[in-house]
Amino acid sequence: MDDYVTGMFWMRLLNWHIDNERLFPWRNTRNPYYVLVAEVLLQQTRAEQAQSAYTAFVQRFPSVGDLAHAELHALTELIRPIGLAYRASQLKTCASKIVSAYAGQIPTSRSDLLGLPDVGPYIADAVLCYAFDQPTVPIDTNVVRVMSRFFDLRISRSEARRDKALAQRIRAGYPKPTSRRENLAVLDFAALVCTARKPKCASCFLAVMCVTGQADP
Repeated sequence: MDDYVTGMFWMRLLNWHIDNERLFPWRNTRNPYYVLVAEVLLQQTRAEQAQSAYTAFVQRFPSVGDLAHAELHALTELIRPIGLAYRASQLKTCASKIVSAYAGQIPTSRSDLLGLPDVGPYIADAVLCYAFDQPTVPIDTNVVRVMSRFFDLRISRSEARRDKALAQRIRAGYPKPTSRRENLAVLDFAALVCTARKPKCASCFLAVMCVTGQADP
């Protein structure tokens, strides 16, 4: 990645984000339990859709212990309106492991987080970044889409977010140290401008430097 282009990308993106940041309740907390719950609920679900379920969930089950001892049917009923109701079982199993292995405290290391049931690299990195302010880059399909389009990164696997070589190249393009600010800016840009379908290239403030944007008529 060209250093000048990379620098301009981040300067313009972060300036844009000042006035365009999306506001969600899980972004106003550093409580790792709340962040973990939010990230599970956000899987394959639009943030706007997950918001009501998240609020009801943490109000009814405000701690890891409450979740671990909750009735599965109660969890399922809270999650069912946003789909993927199996996440209720995932959350309960994960909470039980945290209670038994970590005295109810969310682990602060990536390896320990990845050892929790149904916690993959993205959720682990998201908890480290958004709850513990560690300089990590949670990489999901939105991040892959933005960075691969702008920097013309070749995707070699059908599941690009699991491509370790691609992930390494993406992380190399982030400021050091990386903060939650850069990560949130990319997510919001992906949701509002660089969308999966019909991206707003014609009005995008980054199009003049973007390989994809320049290619569009």
